[in-house]
Amino acid sequence: MTEHPHPDDDPRLGALLEWRQRLIDSGAVSARSFKEAHLRLVLRSGRTDVEQIRAMLPGSVSEHADDMARVLAELPVQPPEETTSADAPAGRHRGEDPPPADPPAPPPLSEPLPESSSGTDEFAAYVPSAPTGPTHSVTLHRRRDTGALELRWPPADATGATVVYRVVSGEDAPPRSPETGDLLAVTTETSATDDRPPVAAVRHFQVWANIGASRAEALAAQPVLHAGGVLISRISDFTLREDSGRIIGRYTVPPGVGAVYVYRMPAGEAHRDGPEYRILAGQDNLGGFVDIGVERGHRYVYRVRCAAPVGGVLRLSEAAQADVDVSAVLAPVNDLVITGSSADATVLDLAWTTPPGGRVAIYRTPTGPTAGAEGDELPEDALDQVGLPPELRLAQPITEQRDEDGRIRTAMPDVAWPDQWSRAYFTPVTLIGGRAMLGKTFSTVRTGVIRDIELTEYCNKQVLTFDWPDGAASVVVYIAPRGHDPDTGLAGQPYEITLEEYEKYGGLQLVGQLPVHGCSLHLAPIAFSGGRRVMGAISSIEYQGLLRLQYAVRVGRDADGRPFTATLAVRSEYDLPGSPAFVLVNNPHRIPLSVHDGDLVDVAPLNEQGQLAAPPAKELRWSQLTTTGGSELWAANVRNRQGWIRLFVSTPSPASLRLIALLDPPVEHLRLTPAAP
Repeated sequence: MTEHPHPDDDPRLGALLEWRQRLIDSGAVSARSFKEAHLRLVLRSGRTDVEQIRAMLPGSVSEHADDMARVLAELPVQPPEETTSADAPAGRHRGEDPPPADPPAPPPLSEPLPESSSGTDEFAAYVPSAPTGPTHSVTLHRRRDTGALELRWPPADATGATVVYRVVSGEDAPPRSPETGDLLAVTTETSATDDRPPVAAVRHFQVWANIGASRAEALAAQPVLHAGGVLISRISDFTLREDSGRIIGRYTVPPGVGAVYVYRMPAGEAHRDGPEYRILAGQDNLGGFVDIGVERGHRYVYRVRCAAPVGGVLRLSEAAQADVDVSAVLAPVNDLVITGSSADATVLDLAWTTPPGGRVAIYRTPTGPTAGAEGDELPEDALDQVGLPPELRLAQPITEQRDEDGRIRTAMPDVAWPDQWSRAYFTPVTLIGGRAMLGKTFSTVRTGVIRDIELTEYCNKQVLTFDWPDGAASVVVYIAPRGHDPDTGLAGQPYEITLEEYEKYGGLQLVGQLPVHGCSLHLAPIAFSGGRRVMGAISSIEYQGLLRLQYAVRVGRDADGRPFTATLAVRSEYDLPGSPAFVLVNNPHRIPLSVHDGDLVDVAPLNEQGQLAAPPAKELRWSQLTTTGGSELWAANVRNRQGWIRLFVSTPSPASLRLIALLDPPVEHLRLTPAAP
């Protein structure tokens, strides 16, 4: 509705009011942002320059300064009425302006002025000058009782003077003058209240100070920009709704907001705040959000902030907050894992994947629950009826940790095996609000521990023997690298033997399976439960390896057949630098049985020409052992000797002797005395 000017008003005001109303009707401006007081201000200033007019209009209206200047140019200027000398007071010349009258009474302090008047009639027109920023900041506080925004600023430095503050605001951009902003309050206090809803992304607040010896002089003085502040508008109508484990957030976003930041905290961490709780950072969330990252059966707090740039810096609004409970669904535990954690398998470790909601109770029973109860939902107090009495419920503490796939795994360590039980059943039960759901029951049997392990070394094989463990259907043997720890996992080639095979062959026969450099042997008893293999406690033994050597002897004889020399060569199963010490033993009556069963024979190395390369000695060492042999020969002096000769490893250490197998050539090659015809 178009306002009608008063008869005493400037006659041009009516035309300007009609022009303003056309702008409002077209939607170009709003009546709230473009008030009648702005038109009166321009008329009273007498300015017609476009830029001068633009400086006196609010930011959202300033773009129409050109059109307003055109309207003013088309209107006739009304000359001021001249006063007669009788009307003029004494001492005043004709044509002089009358002294200013006392200003009208100001509105109540700290209260917004009526909509029909902005209060600008009381103040002197603002004369634009070099722009200067505010010297203080406006602090903003949201009142909890009313939700209104309370503005506070420090007092102006004007001792003994009257200070009138004019609080104005501008949407999206700060006002260029006190007249171009939306007037919020005129007050002599240092606070004001703003309860207006947001209409733009950013609201700029300015506090202009008029200072004078009296209120009249303060209003007549030029205003000074005293303080400034910025408010990023927050969302409204924030609601949360759950849809099958997804959280849907809805809200109304003020115009001009570029993005909405969403933060999610578990209810127990709602007192905290920080960027680590932000979610959905890859989208603007202007139309709301859908969060699929929550866990069932938990409570969450959401905080939502609007983001808008101010002076090239992204700033966030106050947070709008809401909380929600995510409904829980009974989900069974079907991946219970049971492992032995003690050498005698009397202590077990349990682990399972944590279901999305509720808590899990584990029951340990000598027999399984009632058939058909698995996967059914039933009252918690009915568990006794399906074979799960409360006294068989495990009370051990549990721990939780997140695996590499992001799933939460629950562990219950150190569960004892009951005495006199040969078999145990473990049933996980998910509990929520008095309801229960049985997961998959896992049974396990306890086998005896493998003891008295021995590995007997033969020339071309090894035989593994041990005491057969009670309750085991078979024993599996893993061949792993030397020093391997079975707690890190069983690896390597497995060999399995049953009790029947063990009794038939007297142990596990290993022919060529063990590496010559040694290995670790891990033995585990195997039992069967419900068609599932159950492995018992692991026992281990170390195999040090075996160096197999073959030597050859060629006896040299004179024309009468009497021996005078013996040439020795050695071949190894694998190349080896250096060699252990050897001695050649002669016994005139039989083949020598040990190093001490006869006399030591002098030996010396031969060079490439077959000549002695060093003085004779009782001990010989090859510079290297090769798989071909024959590249390095030693000669023994057997002149005037009879019987047999034999090569032995010379070492005082029995442990070292167990690592070397020296294979003799055919016995006829060791005979010095010719056989009787």
